[in-house]
Amino acid sequence: MQKSAFIISTFALLFIHSVSHGASAFNGCPSNAYLIQTPSSSPMTYSVDLATGSYSIKSNNMGTAKVNGVGFNLFDSYMYGWDYSAGTLALIGSDYQTVPLNVNGLIGKPFFVGDTALVENAWYGYRPNYGLYRIALDSPFSQLTLEHIATHTFMGSPSITDFAFRPGDGMLWAVDNNGYLIRITPSTGKTEVITQVLSEAEEGFNFTFGAQYFDIFGNLYISNNGNGYIYRIGINGVNSKAYFFTYGPSSSSNDGARCAMAEIEISEEIDFGDAPESYGTSMASSGARHALSSLYLGSKVDGESTAYVHPLSDDNSDGSDDDDGIIFISGFAVEETSFIQIQASATGGYLNAWIDWDADGSFDADEKIASAIPLTDGYNMLNVTVPVWANIGDTWARFRISTKADILPIGGVGNGEVEDYLVNITENGVGTIHYPSQTSFTTFAFEDLYPATGDFDMNDVLMNVRITEYIKDNRVIRIRLDGQLAAMGASYRNGFAMQLPGISPNNIKGDSIALWVDGTRSENEILEQGQSDAVLIVSDDLWAWVEAGESGCKYFRSETGCGTSYRTQWTMIIPFINPVAPASMPARPYDPFIFARPGSYHGDTVSAIIGNHPGRAFEVHLKNHAPTDTFNTLLFGKIDDASSAGSLLYFLTTNGMPWALELPMNWQHPKEGRSILETYPQFSGFAGDSSGQTNPNWYLNDNANTENIFID
Repeated sequence: MQKSAFIISTFALLFIHSVSHGASAFNGCPSNAYLIQTPSSSPMTYSVDLATGSYSIKSNNMGTAKVNGVGFNLFDSYMYGWDYSAGTLALIGSDYQTVPLNVNGLIGKPFFVGDTALVENAWYGYRPNYGLYRIALDSPFSQLTLEHIATHTFMGSPSITDFAFRPGDGMLWAVDNNGYLIRITPSTGKTEVITQVLSEAEEGFNFTFGAQYFDIFGNLYISNNGNGYIYRIGINGVNSKAYFFTYGPSSSSNDGARCAMAEIEISEEIDFGDAPESYGTSMASSGARHALSSLYLGSKVDGESTAYVHPLSDDNSDGSDDDDGIIFISGFAVEETSFIQIQASATGGYLNAWIDWDADGSFDADEKIASAIPLTDGYNMLNVTVPVWANIGDTWARFRISTKADILPIGGVGNGEVEDYLVNITENGVGTIHYPSQTSFTTFAFEDLYPATGDFDMNDVLMNVRITEYIKDNRVIRIRLDGQLAAMGASYRNGFAMQLPGISPNNIKGDSIALWVDGTRSENEILEQGQSDAVLIVSDDLWAWVEAGESGCKYFRSETGCGTSYRTQWTMIIPFINPVAPASMPARPYDPFIFARPGSYHGDTVSAIIGNHPGRAFEVHLKNHAPTDTFNTLLFGKIDDASSAGSLLYFLTTNGMPWALELPMNWQHPKEGRSILETYPQFSGFAGDSSGQTNPNWYLNDNANTENIFID
């Protein structure tokens, strides 16, 4: 048919439908699927968002006893299905009411398997013991005829309860009630069994797939009548496999239709997890996801249109940490009981949770720590015993809340939230203390123009750090530092290190210190020689970790549009030779500092005082934290600095302004060249009061000139 003839034919059909039957067509090619069920005496129509499984009722009564074999027709934007009361094919418009059509050659039996073609204007139906039939819909409605294509014997009597036309190949596809993928040639009825994509023994329940439909990419979605589980199958010949995709409504009478040329839309009103992809996190892996609702964990939930898989979590990307519903009151030690506090936003939700005890990158059935536990509004407690077979070290936990009681660690749910956490499993008898908490970071912000205040934008280095102390028999046996580089607004080359005041380097087993950067173990020397207190070098050149970003960018995440939301991740393990009493440990957060990369220039001011390549002689520490032994004290008292070692005053101006700050992780730092004094006007009062009582909340956005702060 020529394009002009197709347009005329389509217009004629629309005219006939609207005038003769009073039914209006659907608007275009809807993304949602339509599920038709008959829970009692009248069929109902649901609109199902396949991305999350959330659904809404479009019609409580379709005006007949039962409808089945429904398909969405691209040629006129109506649905067609078999009307059991009228005993014929019916047109279904956007009011979800059936309009019976006059069809010649009826066999006196209803069709519960049917769909509309994509390359021709026709409806196809299959009836067990009868075979495959076709009704051409481009004929005048007064001349519709049921045409027999093939007998059920020729087709091999497939045990199917629905089928669907696939975009691209024009073939009918189905998954039968034994989990086998089947392909049917519509012109002849030739039926081929491709491969088994699901096993009842593996899934643990019986199959009846009454609703089956495609998306524009050729993925087949099948809905199981018994439990509402929706599976997705990427058609790939004998390698095809069905994966659980989302939850939907269940019913013994189940049929579905969808515009096959539409994508599955993913809105920003979906909450994804952010564990590594092996756990099922993104849409591609049928990851855990929830449609936003009033039910969530913690005090807030945010949405995103895609999963930000670890280490690029959604919290890092938007600066909003909504993983705030789980508090680990105690650590996880093998064979010991751990205590977890769960905050729910409302009563009526159920908690399902998993911890990957064997750290194999997946959540197995025997790793489920909470199954359909009802939660009340506010705080709830969960006790978990760490199994004897748990592996020591880092692993992941997943917590999900929804009104659906028992759910899997993957797949979409129509409400609630998913929160993923990196946790650490220790030996028996070992406890942990975390700073600032097990699930959050503190931020260190540095200005590297010391001893001049310079632009004082406090964004030259921004480093997020979490400290974990491991305690056995009331002694600290090792330290763990977790960090991520948040911003680099410096043209100078800076390194980052941690000093442990009061801890002798001789009490650290240097050859057992481990440093991983983005998952790769560093071969660099970490414990610095010749220091009175232990000094641990994380990096001697932070610019080696990041790039500024797009063309025209000079810095990383301090200029608008420059630098991705990704943050280089690092972890350092520091074992003690002799366990340290808590009273002998340095106060947290210890002593983080930056230093000049050895062999690099660090400005005319520093060059004039201590040389062109200051290296480890140049350091910047938090206010009133003493430098290391390698620092050149000739910098004290120069330019804007008012340090006095005799008075134990370090790295501050006469007005109390520091060159380094500790702040909450979600602090919005100043843009490049915007002074912190202009960006946060209350800061000067805070810095000038040694008691810390003046303007303690100076760093909050509400107290900022927001046009000066950096936002991704």
